[in-house]
Amino acid sequence: MLVTSARALQQPARHMQRMGLRTARPLLFRATTPASLFGDEVPNPTHVPQPPPNRIKGSYHWMNERAVTLLSVPLLATAFVYGPHAINDMLLGIVLPVHAHMGFGSVLLDYFERRRWPVISRVLKYALFGITGLAMFGAWRINTTDVGLTAYFSRLWNANKTQKTKE
Repeated sequence: MLVTSARALQQPARHMQRMGLRTARPLLFRATTPASLFGDEVPNPTHVPQPPPNRIKGSYHWMNERAVTLLSVPLLATAFVYGPHAINDMLLGIVLPVHAHMGFGSVLLDYFERRRWPVISRVLKYALFGITGLAMFGAWRINTTDVGLTAYFSRLWNANKTQKTKE
């Protein structure tokens, strides 16, 4: 049989009040003002100095990636709607490898930082330039000596369908 009294019910409440005051006591400190920390010269957070734009150091990198991506959309749409065309195939042979180069370059920058992996990052960067050059050369060869990129990828896409119809 459980007997409870008013005093027994009040004890946990008093205990919790004491716990609350004890834990809140370190939070009661005197606030410091910026003037007491910095003197009369309080820093202005609204004015943050910005470095000048520099194409070499990557301040236009994000905009260039978006521009290449936006260029590839109408080129791919033109290839799907109109089919193979020599000018569109040449532009695709330039834009798609550059788009892949920028994407993989961002991956290399994120995962192989130069200050942490100085040799590996440089080797991978040059390998990426070599692979991008080979991809552009391959696209140029397909466009000049074969059917063109659009027709080439159309053949690859429909290769299983043509094999099934022959059988």
